[in-house]
Amino acid sequence: MTDYVAVANAVRDTLLADAWLGAHANVKIIEAYPRGFSLQDGKGEMYFPNRDLPAIAVLPNAQPKKSEPISPTEIASIVRVEANSVSFDRDGQAGMAAHHLVVQNVERVLQKQATETNDLGIGARVSGVATRDRRFKKGEVYVFVSTTEFDVEIVAALG
Repeated sequence: MTDYVAVANAVRDTLLADAWLGAHANVKIIEAYPRGFSLQDGKGEMYFPNRDLPAIAVLPNAQPKKSEPISPTEIASIVRVEANSVSFDRDGQAGMAAHHLVVQNVERVLQKQATETNDLGIGARVSGVATRDRRFKKGEVYVFVSTTEFDVEIVAALG
């Protein structure tokens, strides 16, 4: 059985350990299982107060888990995870540039976690990193939400 909390915490801790993402001046909050996640108005908006942005919310189990035996004594589980980057700005162009800098750093860190020697610290590797972006205007500000999806593969002993 996969411990989704452990996966989410491992991803969060890996992002926090990065010098750029872990700097409070660049990203104010990186959370696992974010408070108040909502799909209100179909925009996938994250409910972080403006004072906490930019923020990253890590959501494990974005899709059903896949498992398959890889040997008589081991099973591989693949968990789909999302790292949602959220920011805002009054200037759409400047805000998008700053937001994409956060997303580029998230992708950079996650893409490095693909080998046994450089994994998430729980014997789990990352693969298939891809991001989709959304931008919308809410009152006087532009809100930017990028969802970086990736697979986390965990190999466990049977029995």
